[in-house]
Amino acid sequence: MRRLGPDELRELEPYVTGVAALHSPTTAIVDYRAVARAMAADIEALGGRVRLGEAVTSVSRRGDGAVVGTTAGEYPADQVVLCAGLQSDTLAVTAGDDPSPAIVPFRGEYFRLVAERTDLVRGLVYPVPDPAYPFLGVHFTPRIDGTVDIGPNAVLATAREGYRRRDVDLGEVWRTLRWPGSRTLFRQHWRAGVREMHGSVSKRAYVKTARAYLPALRNADVVRAPAGARPSGRPRRLVGRRLPDQPARSGDRGAQRAVAGCHVVARDRRAHRRRDRLPTSRVTEPSAPEGASVLPSDGYFARSGLDTPHAWEQGDGTELR
Repeated sequence: MRRLGPDELRELEPYVTGVAALHSPTTAIVDYRAVARAMAADIEALGGRVRLGEAVTSVSRRGDGAVVGTTAGEYPADQVVLCAGLQSDTLAVTAGDDPSPAIVPFRGEYFRLVAERTDLVRGLVYPVPDPAYPFLGVHFTPRIDGTVDIGPNAVLATAREGYRRRDVDLGEVWRTLRWPGSRTLFRQHWRAGVREMHGSVSKRAYVKTARAYLPALRNADVVRAPAGARPSGRPRRLVGRRLPDQPARSGDRGAQRAVAGCHVVARDRRAHRRRDRLPTSRVTEPSAPEGASVLPSDGYFARSGLDTPHAWEQGDGTELR
């Protein structure tokens, strides 16, 4: 990581503006479908099986291990890792864990630069994280196919998998509103929520936010792109503070859950097995597996002079003031 002044930033990103930036030259993006296929191939090569199209209905302890029940049958295991994203809290409760933290679903909406304007951005351009705000904010992401996405925002979703505005699950809305951590979150960040909703319905407002880092951006330069789901783990209390992106917990039922970060969990379990002198399989480091597509792309954590000043914060918690 290297701190850049305005002139150095302009040399790397001629159209990006900021009072300073942190340059991460080794940051890259991947084709995650290719990553998932490569990981599945590794699992099968080691004798494992990848079962798709089965819903998990139960997770229970049996003897020294556990049994996972699905719509297709039961699978015994020495240990179980639940890494279920949007459904992580549901499966955690199924496995006998506490319902806190609960998943509060948000929809992340994107715009995409039109083909003629992709030259506005050379690498990944991210705002400096604001510790007081639960989401990172709009950023610029070149993709494997050469397109450039702008976003995402964070709008409360009306369904657990509410990728579209018309996706509504009244039961899920009621569960979200009843959860104490949700109400605390809304009280703390209602102003930010209003801004996010305004940007959701107004292209002009969305582009204005992005223009703080890319002044040359115009409304005509962007079109809407597919949205994503943003599961946010919210504890019952702890003043509504957002949990880390990879929370993991070991319970007395032999189940461990993680919203994301299976490599992190795998390394943790490998270290645990080594301490207990148990046999273990080799776990590769989280670089792209063989067969996956990787696009090297310099990363810039740019700070606009239009923002409220706060500490520079790296993803690992290192701060530069």
